[in-house]
Amino acid sequence: MIDRQRTAVSIAFLAFGVTVGGLIPRMPAFKDHLHLTDGQVGIALLGVSVGGIAGALASRLVIHRGASRYVRLGVLALCAAALGPALAANLIALLISLFLVGFLWGFIDTLENALGAQLERIEGRPLINRLHGFWSLGAFLGSLVAGGAGFLGIGPLQQFIATGVVVAAASALFLRSLPTYGEVTHAAGGVDPHTLLRAAVVAVAAISFAGIIAEGGTSDWSALYLRELSHANAGTAATGFSGFALAAMLVRFRADRLTARTSRATVTRMGAVIAVAGLALAIAFPVLPLAVAGFALVGIGTAVVLPLAFAAGANLGQSGTSLTLVMASAYAGTIAGPPLIGTMADHFGLRLAMAVPLVAALAVLAAAGKMAAAEQPTGDLSDARGGHHVERG
Repeated sequence: MIDRQRTAVSIAFLAFGVTVGGLIPRMPAFKDHLHLTDGQVGIALLGVSVGGIAGALASRLVIHRGASRYVRLGVLALCAAALGPALAANLIALLISLFLVGFLWGFIDTLENALGAQLERIEGRPLINRLHGFWSLGAFLGSLVAGGAGFLGIGPLQQFIATGVVVAAASALFLRSLPTYGEVTHAAGGVDPHTLLRAAVVAVAAISFAGIIAEGGTSDWSALYLRELSHANAGTAATGFSGFALAAMLVRFRADRLTARTSRATVTRMGAVIAVAGLALAIAFPVLPLAVAGFALVGIGTAVVLPLAFAAGANLGQSGTSLTLVMASAYAGTIAGPPLIGTMADHFGLRLAMAVPLVAALAVLAAAGKMAAAEQPTGDLSDARGGHHVERG
């Protein structure tokens, strides 16, 4: 039973990743089809981030009323909603369709991480990074499909229809085995748990916000950085993102073992140190292959930060509010990061602009110690009499 539940949650993360990896690389096709400017593309992508915040907050309403059922429905809805951007006839329609996609991303993302944290409590061992490894694998596979479709001249609509049918059909049987999300109760302690929780939630939300800026700021700008400062050709410049993404995926599949031997706080701190070192290397020596190595180090370091922050958010309360705030903070970081880096690049150059993700990584390092408050769940799946909490509704 446990194996089936673990497989089901892994497949849910994989399916989610495929939709993300398949859609974002087709933005150039949307831009060409609708004759958009770069600024208008940025506005359209803002819809994804705002939708993600709304979806993460909305998940709070259903997290205890059938989280697994809503993940199943959410995956199906996402397969259908992904057609929207391909059918958009103008910027407004594209913005609305991307908001809907982003809403479903934030909604599913939060519920999947809640179920991942539930599995950790059931099995009594770290699993969250491995689950995010499946998301990374899905995003990689989705990007391959998108790249292949673009190369063959297949339009986004045809790609999304085919991908949606495959994802919906292939995942349906597995997702029936998703675990229920049980309510947990606060552990007694002698100190006011609400005071501790408030401080811990703020710190973990800050880690989530800063972590996405460090991660996204590096992955999004690495190719441009290598082209402009390392004077790499387009193919070589792409290795910055490839190295980042591959390193992140491989680390996520192995990081849970390190977490089990140490702690969430320790692994978060280690990840932040590695990310700081990688960014410092790329900024100090913007030449090949040192800059590529630096970006790969950032991928290694930041890979563990968000999964651990999301799992910590799930452990910091019984209502789901903490997790939704932590998830919404991550999506808020996707709004704040790009304009910060872009403005810095316009005024001081891209090399100095990379100080933004560097400062974000340092912020993660400074707050990492607060993860200790979520080292253990705030409650257990069973009460003192051995009864089991079950999903309501």
